Amino acid sequence: MWAPTSAMTIMAIHLRRWMLVVLLLPLTLCAQPSSNKQPFRLALKTNMLYDVVVAPNIGLETSIVDRWSLALSGTYGWQDGSPWYRNIRIVTGDAELRYWFTGTTMQQGLHAGVYGAVYRYDFLFNGKGEQANANWGTGLSCGYVVSLHHRFSIDFSIGIGYVGGRYKSYEVTDDFYHHNVWTADKMRHYIGPTKAEISLLWHIFGQSTQQKKGGNL
Repeated sequence: MWAPTSAMTIMAIHLRRWMLVVLLLPLTLCAQPSSNKQPFRLALKTNMLYDVVVAPNIGLETSIVDRWSLALSGTYGWQDGSPWYRNIRIVTGDAELRYWFTGTTMQQGLHAGVYGAVYRYDFLFNGKGEQANANWGTGLSCGYVVSLHHRFSIDFSIGIGYVGGRYKSYEVTDDFYHHNVWTADKMRHYIGPTKAEISLLWHIFGQSTQQKKGGNL
């Protein structure tokens, strides 16, 4: 079974990689000519749906070219001892490329995109569990962003796609949940909703100037 320290180490490695990508993106864009150059935008975000179920998550979204943005996020959840389950442990990371149908990228409006994700999890309900070191998924998304303020927005999104990969099922052999027995190696093939998001965005760079002219601070 997992140890918390190993899961946290994996999550930290992924976050460092994503931060490196985000930091290098502005340098890449400066080297590319554009006939309709948009201001660079960067937002910090968190999915409030995951926060409610005690799965802390954080993400970054940045503009790349006119009407396109790249969103990166990670989730780490570690829960033990509920009346309904023994544990829910999950570490995820995903990347999404978005096209915006409005010119104000990331600030407000309709968007559609394609995303990929990796999942590591251990679920144990009523003495029966499933564990995967690395499942993967991909899909299509759509959503709408509502502007609350020139620095804050809420993103309502949903994604439909495929999740696959190997996982193991196991059973608990004692009342103290200290001994488990592997029962089968399986392949997951799931098609359907794989992503739901009600995210709060904090626009760090490139917030809308139109709203600032209206008198908002």
